Amino acid sequence: MYRRLLVFLRPHRWRMAGTLACNIIAAVLDVFSLTLLIPFLNQLFNQPNISPVSDFQRWLLGNLFDVANPHEALRNVIIVILTTVVLKNVFVWISGQLGARLQEYVTRDLRNALYAHLQRLPLGYFVRVKTGDILARVLNDTQQTKQVITQAVTQSVQSAANVLVAIVGLIAMSWQLFLLAAIVAPLLIAILQPLLRKLRRGHRKLSNQYGEMTAVVQESISGIRLVKSYAGETYEESRFREESGRYARGMVRVTRISVLAQPITETLGMFIAVAILWFGARMVDNGSMDGATLITFLLVVMRTLQPLKQLSQVPATAQQSLSAAERIFEVLDSPTEASLDRGKIPDPRFERALEFERVSFAYETEPVLSDVSLVAAKGEVVALVGASGAGKSTLVDLIPRFYEPTSGRILLDGVDTRDIALPALRSLIAIVSQDTVLFNDTVRHNLAYGAAGRYSQDEIERAARAANAHAFISELPDGYDTVLGERGMRLSGGQRQRLSIARALLVDPPILILDEATSALDTESERLVQEAIDRLLAGRTVFVIAHRLSTIAHADQILVLDRGRVVEHGTHSALLARRGHYHRLHAMQFIDASQIEASGRTTESPVPSP
Repeated sequence: MYRRLLVFLRPHRWRMAGTLACNIIAAVLDVFSLTLLIPFLNQLFNQPNISPVSDFQRWLLGNLFDVANPHEALRNVIIVILTTVVLKNVFVWISGQLGARLQEYVTRDLRNALYAHLQRLPLGYFVRVKTGDILARVLNDTQQTKQVITQAVTQSVQSAANVLVAIVGLIAMSWQLFLLAAIVAPLLIAILQPLLRKLRRGHRKLSNQYGEMTAVVQESISGIRLVKSYAGETYEESRFREESGRYARGMVRVTRISVLAQPITETLGMFIAVAILWFGARMVDNGSMDGATLITFLLVVMRTLQPLKQLSQVPATAQQSLSAAERIFEVLDSPTEASLDRGKIPDPRFERALEFERVSFAYETEPVLSDVSLVAAKGEVVALVGASGAGKSTLVDLIPRFYEPTSGRILLDGVDTRDIALPALRSLIAIVSQDTVLFNDTVRHNLAYGAAGRYSQDEIERAARAANAHAFISELPDGYDTVLGERGMRLSGGQRQRLSIARALLVDPPILILDEATSALDTESERLVQEAIDRLLAGRTVFVIAHRLSTIAHADQILVLDRGRVVEHGTHSALLARRGHYHRLHAMQFIDASQIEASGRTTESPVPSP
C-alpha cells in the first residue's frame, strides 16, 4: 500500500527531498545544541573536558571554549547555543512549509485521480455502490489518507531524523549506556504489533460505516420533498440516529485500542531513563564518565522520548489512513469503460439501420431482456411500451453501451457496436430523459455541456429557439449567463425539459433516445415541450419510451415488452386490430381518461336550485 501511495509522491519529490534535508539539518543542530551543555557545565563547575564529544567540539569550533577567562568561555558557549537554536528553528520552519505543500498537493492529486477514475467507470458500478459511499471515498477517505503523508513523510521524517542523530550523539557520549537504552526497542515493537492489526481491521469497518451514514444523509436530502409530504422526518431521524450511533460505537472501539500506544511507549521510556541514571551514576563514580556528560546524555534521551512517542503513534495513525487508502484503491482498481472497450472503429457512420439481433441481458444473475430482435431504419421512430419493469429503459441503455448485452448483438449499419470506439459511438446519440439533469452552472454551459468552446452563441441561441426556450432564458436575470442552482430548481419542470431538448438539438445527433417528458406537465408547458420534441424528432432515428400511448400513434413501429420479452410488434393501428397486450393497455388508458373527464364534468355541473 505504501508503494502505491509513493506513485503520488513522485511528482513532488523535490519537496520531499527538501523536507527530508531540512529535518536532518534541524535534528543535527538540535542534538548539537544539547551537547554544548557539556563544556558549559564543565566550565561552570571548573571541571576538565574528558568526553569524546568535547574533542569533536574543539575540532569544530577551535579553542573557542578553552580561553583563559572562564566568564568569556561561558559567554562563548551561550552565544554558540543561541546561534545553533536559531538556525535549527529556521530549518524547522522551512521544513514545515515544504511539508504542508507536500501533503496538500499529494492529497489533491489523489482526490483528482479518484474523481477522474470515477467518471470513467461503467454505469453498473454506480448501480451497485451507494452514492453516500462514493462521496465518503472521494471526500473522507482521501482526507484520512493524507494522515499517512502527514505522519510518514513530514512528522515521521522529522522524528526519525531526531532519533537517528540522537543515537549518533548518544553513542559518541557513551556506547555502554546506549546499548542499555536500545534493549527496549524490539520489546516495544513486539508489544504494539497485535494492536496495529486490530486497528487496521477496525478502521476499515469504520470507513464502511461512515459511507452508510453518508448514504442516509444523501438519500434524505435528495428526497426531501417526499420526506416532508409523507411526514417522514421522524423516520429519517431514526435512520440517521441508528447509523450515527453505529459509527460512534465503532469509533469508540477503535480509539480504545489506539490510545494504548502512547502510555505503553511512555512507561517503557521512563524505565529506560531510570536504568540510565542508575548505571550512569556508577560510571561517574568509577571515573569513566564525567557528570556533565551523564546529565547531557540523560537530557538527550529524554528529548528523544517525544519523537520516539510520535514514531510509536505513526503505525496506529497509519492504520486508519491505510484502511482509507485501501477503499480508494478499490475504486482505482475497478476497470474503466475504456479498459473494457474493445472497439477500434474511430469514426462510425449511420446510413442505414440500427439492429438488435437476438439480444439478451441480465443484471448479474437477474434476467431483464430475453431474445429481443428489431430493426430501426434511419429516420424511423420506434416506440417502446410496457409496464414498469418490463425492460424498456434497459433496452435503450444498451444502445450507447451503458451496459453490454449478455448475448446477441447490436449492429449499426451491420457493424457490432462493441467494435466501435465508445466515445465515437456515443457521439452519435443524444438522450432526453424524463428526469432532466441540470447542473449548478450557467444556462450556456448547461446547454453546451461538456463542449462549452465548441459552439458559438448564435448556435446555442438557435437551439434554444427551436426548443421554445429562448424566451424564458432571456427573461432570466443574466440571460444565458444565469446560474441555475442545484439541479436547476430555479426553473419549472417544463422549462427544464426544454433546456434538455435544446441540449440535444445543439449536439444534433442522428440517433435520439427519448423518455417521454410531457406526462407530468401542465397543458401550456406540455404544448411548448411537444412542439420542441417534434422539431427534435425530425430526420432522426428515435427510440421513445412511451408512458401515454396517445403520443406514439404515429410511430413507425411499436414494441410491447412484457418481462423482458417483445410480446407484440407493429404499428399503432395494427396492434389495436390485433386486440392483444397493446389493445388492453390502450383501453385501460382510454377508460382512465374518460373517467377523469366524466368526473370533471360532474364536479363542474351547476347545482340545481331548491
